[in-house]
Amino acid sequence: MSIKIWGAFNDRTEDDTFHINITGEPCYMLVHFHDPVEILLCGTNIITEPDACVIFPPDEPVDYRSFSGGFTNDYVKFTYKDEPLLESSGLPVNEVFYAAPGWIFKEKISRITWWLTDVMNDHTAEMEDALRCAIEDLSLNRTDISPKAKRDNLTVQRLRQIRSEVSSAPAEWSVERMAEAFYMTRSHFSVLYKNHFGISPGEDIQKITMDLAASLLKDSRMSVDEISKECGYSSSENFIRSFKRYFGTTPLKFRNTLQNK
Repeated sequence: MSIKIWGAFNDRTEDDTFHINITGEPCYMLVHFHDPVEILLCGTNIITEPDACVIFPPDEPVDYRSFSGGFTNDYVKFTYKDEPLLESSGLPVNEVFYAAPGWIFKEKISRITWWLTDVMNDHTAEMEDALRCAIEDLSLNRTDISPKAKRDNLTVQRLRQIRSEVSSAPAEWSVERMAEAFYMTRSHFSVLYKNHFGISPGEDIQKITMDLAASLLKDSRMSVDEISKECGYSSSENFIRSFKRYFGTTPLKFRNTLQNK
């Protein structure tokens, strides 16, 4: 499991202070404040405006208080691994940032809160998706960054979405189709894609396709011809040549080696 959610909450509390040291497995705590609060960050008291947000990192105390006897906030506590959840969002950690009134964020946290109480069913996938959407919503609706930065954030989100769609069905995609989906020329899109992912779109499609082929050889009983069609090749001969060029061995030898191990 890549993401684990430890708790979530959105409501108004009558307490005017909030202080916890997160115990157990270290986790992040993402908080959206509807009202102005005073937050202790890195030993400094910071007074916020409405709709401030903070991502408290693991092993850091969470300490804030209101000015008017109670406050409304939304928060979720989580850990993650094997994916750049916060790194790819561009959101700062242990700093105050601001977002437009977070109705979408509040709705996502409400759903996570409900799913956490439904112990009779496994809502892991739904909670992971809701957290990703909440973080993406905050990233796209920040009000403390320039219009250019907002456009850059949106571009990054669109790039990741296209890459996710390619990963789900690489046989249906080409560099030309990816560029068309982005309303760019192939050359312009290729430069943008490589600058972000460190690999050209053509090389990435090949990598995703070969990873799919290797997975099918390992985990299925599909024939080489069936796998070649699943990967979008017009003939098994072309597929075998591409596979050998990429892995240094033929598909059958690759499968036999895995089975012998």
